[in-house]
Formats: sequence, structure tokens, C-alpha cells
Amino acid sequence: MYLSKKSAPYVFISPFFLLFALFFLFPIFYGVWLSLNNVFLLNKLDFAGIRNYMNLFANPRFYGSLKVSVLFTLFHGSTHFLLALVAAVILNSRLRGRVFFRAAFFLPVTTSLVVAALIWVLILDKDIGLLNVALRAIGFSGRQDWLNSTKLTLWSIVFVADWRWFGYQMVILLAGLQNIPVELSEAAKIDGANGFQIFFFITVPLLYPVIFFCIVVIIIGSLNLFAEPFVLTEGTGGPADSTLSLALYLYKSAFEYFKIGYAAALGYVLSVFIIVLSYVQVRLSGSRAGL
Repeated sequence: MYLSKKSAPYVFISPFFLLFALFFLFPIFYGVWLSLNNVFLLNKLDFAGIRNYMNLFANPRFYGSLKVSVLFTLFHGSTHFLLALVAAVILNSRLRGRVFFRAAFFLPVTTSLVVAALIWVLILDKDIGLLNVALRAIGFSGRQDWLNSTKLTLWSIVFVADWRWFGYQMVILLAGLQNIPVELSEAAKIDGANGFQIFFFITVPLLYPVIFFCIVVIIIGSLNLFAEPFVLTEGTGGPADSTLSLALYLYKSAFEYFKIGYAAALGYVLSVFIIVLSYVQVRLSGSRAGL
């Protein structure tokens, strides 16, 4: 078939737009349509308008799951980032064995998330878990119920998530540190600056675009928390919904309670929340990051 010079480029790029429309645009608009309907077995729709959104904002469980997601984002985000930054700074020095430690810290990222969470289920077990055994060995109470306590379970999930993901941010921060010219710190030393002054007045400002990127990624990932509480609490989000994140609540609404329209509405509320929060962060920090 003969193609004119004007139409040929559009024909060649059309597969991308077709796939983009099929796998990106269509799910978005179809999800909006589902959120405006009560869905029965995915083939019978009862138009509900904004009733699903009204029910969502009137449901105390939604606000409870929002609180869990926000608390996890605050705790996990701060500890996760600080661990990654400290590890990156240490491993950017001439530490012996630094290549081994870089690989070791990054290794959990490459591990299947479900496999890693199942390992931690065994470690945090109340009776035979390695953590309680170690606590008993050094004289502490070794009967902590890490996975069935309203006070401890969320912290256990924060710890597991930190262990798994801080190596990813560490690699990004390490790459940023290695792009900072050594001559700047050497010149500062000649001028009498100590290590803390060099870090806070030279390293951190030059590393700010990388820090900004890491924080945005951490916040988005934290608000989408699902796998850790799903595996560690066997999908319950317990005890007493103390680890029921927004993403886990969405899953339970769709696949346990079969409220597809309600779950779709929750998904779009979560998406808007993430977009608004990311936009605010970009507005507040983007100018300093050079964006």
C-alpha cells in the first residue's frame, strides 16, 4: 500500500497512540465511569452519580485508613530517607569493603516483596520469632506480639518497609554525591571549614535536586502502601484496622466486599490526594531544586 509523505509518519507512530489509548486513557475514563455506578458482577451497572463519593466521605473507616497512610508516610518517609542519606554519605567515603556494603544494602530491593514480607512474618512471630528470641537472650521481655498489637504492628511495618526500600534511595543519593566535584570540598578545607560545615553548606545544597526527587518518590510510594500490611496482617489490616492503609482498604472494598464502584471512587480520591500533595511539594521546593 502506497503512503504519501504526509501520512507516512502518522501511520508509523499510530501504534504508540493506539496502545496509549487502550492501556492508559481507556482505564482512566472507565474507572471514572465505574466510580459513578454501583457495579454488580462487573456486567450490570446501576448509575449512582456521586453517591459513592458521598458514602466514602461519610465512612469513618475511610478516615481511619487515611490516618494510617499519613502516619506511615511520616514515619517511614523520615526514617527511610535519613537511613539512606547516612548510608550514602558513609559509603561515598574510602571505607574498606564499601562495594560489598553497597550491594548488601541494595539487595533487599531486588528481593520479591512478598517473599521478604513472609520472612519477616517468621522473624516477628510472637512465639518462635528470631526477634523475640534475641530479646529474651539479652534479658528483655521476649513475648512482644509485633504483628497483633495496635501499638506495635504499624511500627513493625514501618521497620520492614525501611529495611526493604532504603537501599534504593541510597543508590540514588550515592550517585548524586559522586557527581559533586571533589575540588569544592577540598577548597573549603583549605579555607578552614570542618566536615559538618562542608556537608551542610556545600554538599546538601548541591544535592538538593536529588533529595527533592527522593522525597517525592518516597511520599508517593508510602501513600500507596499495600503489600507489607497485606502480607504481615494476612490481608486484615488489623488489629482493629490499625494498619489498614488506603490502598489495602481499596483492595478489600473491591475484592472482599465487592463494592467495585466504591473502590473506584476511593482510588480516584487517593490519586487526587497524591497529585495535590506532589504539586504542593513541587511548588514549595521546586525552585530550590532547580525545577
